[in-house]
Amino acid sequence: MRDKKPVIVFILLDKEKENREFPNFVSMHRLDSRRSLIRSIYFLSKKLSELKPSLCVSFLVRSNVVNIIVNRIFNRRISIICERMHLSSHLKLQFSGAKLSASKLIPRLLYPFTNQALGVSTGVSKDLLKNFRIPQGKIRTIFNPYNHVQICEDGSKKSELRINEKYIVAVGRLTKSKNFADLIKGYCESNCPYDLVILGDGSKCERETIQELIDVKGVSDKVHLAGYAKNPFSVMKNAEFYISASLNEGFPNAMLEAMVLGLPVVASNCQSGPAEILANDNELSIKAMYQAKYGILVPTKSVTSLTAAINEMSNTITKQHYAEMSALRSKDFEIHKIANEYWQNFRSFLSLR
Repeated sequence: MRDKKPVIVFILLDKEKENREFPNFVSMHRLDSRRSLIRSIYFLSKKLSELKPSLCVSFLVRSNVVNIIVNRIFNRRISIICERMHLSSHLKLQFSGAKLSASKLIPRLLYPFTNQALGVSTGVSKDLLKNFRIPQGKIRTIFNPYNHVQICEDGSKKSELRINEKYIVAVGRLTKSKNFADLIKGYCESNCPYDLVILGDGSKCERETIQELIDVKGVSDKVHLAGYAKNPFSVMKNAEFYISASLNEGFPNAMLEAMVLGLPVVASNCQSGPAEILANDNELSIKAMYQAKYGILVPTKSVTSLTAAINEMSNTITKQHYAEMSALRSKDFEIHKIANEYWQNFRSFLSLR
């Protein structure tokens, strides 16, 4: 096994729209689980009996649960789960009361059976240890990788956005966890000379709610809900700086992609991700705008701090400084470095077989 190049098979539990193409060397299988846990277990078990993999790696909660049931409980294959979000705060944003307790129960019961749990940030890993009973020896943190060459190449292409004014950019699905409402309020209170562009799709209801706030604030000529961009990097590249008011992250991909493109960053200090990247501190606690080493952090749910940060980052000297620091920090997450960590980790399990 050590001398052979591994064959990579990618399995999607559901038949859904795919916005990105996969490399030709990846074999694709699309199941029809229709978001059902029971159907996911059945179809994955059937597919893996056919494929007989040496190692099964999963991403996101349902896939992780199914991976553990099929490979650890049913078949005793090696299973590695990857948690992409700070799961406790993510679930808390989705549910409350009895529903919240129930949503935590299944991962809390099953996650400890995995061979290994990978967190995309130290905050995510600590949450798995503290709240989902995974033994510390089974947990490892490996950050997300970024293809600098491809991102910069895509960034240099013609932008899909037709706007003549200078702008700042926010990226993410139109969901409550991205907290675009506070971002817009903070922007409206600021002296920012730039427009605000929000890239991302969401439910019709959420989009209408955000648009209503924009209309009420009287900034429909300044705040643009640009929707989904096939090539977001060309839009991001031309922005003055990147901003996020998220209530929950695992490891903020869009923020790091912006940093690869050399954009200064303003981000909320949610429970995992931003502070670890911008301040090299996964336990940072702040009560006001904080100028960290690699970007500006603000407390979550603080419109006043967002306003202060927008004003500060609109300053030319501050903006130029953090543009340089963003590009420098992004190099720590280059794809060849992180990919090597993944492969070394997987090989350590395969060598045991």
